[in-house]
Amino acid sequence: MGLMSRGLTGRAAAAMSRAAVAGMIAMAGLAPALAADLPDRPIRIIVPFTPGGTSDIVARLLAEAAGPHLPRGAVVENRGGAGGNIGMAEAARGAADGTTLIQCAFGPCGANPALYANPGYDLLNDFAPVILTGAVRNVMTVRRELPAQNVQEFIALARRQPLTFASSGVGASNHLGPELLRSITGIEMTHVPYRGSGPAITDLVAGRVDVFFDNLPSILPHIRGGTVRALAAVSDTRIPELPDVPTFAEQGVQGMAIDSWFGFMTPARTPPAAIAALNAAFGRALQDPAVRARMSELGATPLGGTPDQMGAHVRAEAARWAEVVRKQGIRAE
Repeated sequence: MGLMSRGLTGRAAAAMSRAAVAGMIAMAGLAPALAADLPDRPIRIIVPFTPGGTSDIVARLLAEAAGPHLPRGAVVENRGGAGGNIGMAEAARGAADGTTLIQCAFGPCGANPALYANPGYDLLNDFAPVILTGAVRNVMTVRRELPAQNVQEFIALARRQPLTFASSGVGASNHLGPELLRSITGIEMTHVPYRGSGPAITDLVAGRVDVFFDNLPSILPHIRGGTVRALAAVSDTRIPELPDVPTFAEQGVQGMAIDSWFGFMTPARTPPAAIAALNAAFGRALQDPAVRARMSELGATPLGGTPDQMGAHVRAEAARWAEVVRKQGIRAE
């Protein structure tokens, strides 16, 4: 994956999912032996956000499903604050024996190292990858009255008059998505940050902001209800729930495949055998039909794969967003 790597929820996700299934079949008979490489204590999963979001729900779902494949199960602890930095810093100091996991996501394991002068952790040196667990697609929406019916009309409009874009906070995927669009096309838009997607959607529906790149689960009811209009799938393929909404690439803008993704990492000093055991346990959980069905209900695509695949993705994301942050001059306070 390079600077303009494709999203994880299209063809790349399908390929990864097939590889994960094959890997889990091969690993099934080894799971009990692998579990012996973990300490006889519960796995501590730190979620660096407050409870209730998709990332938190998926972490809890996987903790329960992986429990039978772990010596003493897994427990989830929420350590929110500073865009995920507080939880990341705590996990970096955690026990490096296979009993500490951090729920990685787009911000703390992708954009934050470039956004914050001192995030409190070194992403690439303090952590070792375990497994990618899922991704949620994003969609570009505009207020209903905006006189643009597609991406090219939106770009032309942005070149003629000032436009505003909402976000759920500095560094969120719905902030950096529009910044990436600005970087690629050269258009100007003013950032209007909110404390969460809910208030941003409220102002988009009311016409107080022009555009919002949101996660599919929270914006889909408003698209279907006609209170906002979808212009583009922020993905490398169309979104099944919105089959009539073309991708950016289909509308002539390349490099706009962005997912809100999540996965597990562990302190860097954790033994490889323990990492393999964790990967096997959570990989099996991701193949559970009930887990996959629940993730689908949440609008999340189950992933999986090897620690090396997770590591390659994190490095690519960090490089990609560091370039966008640098080019656009974005800083978080």
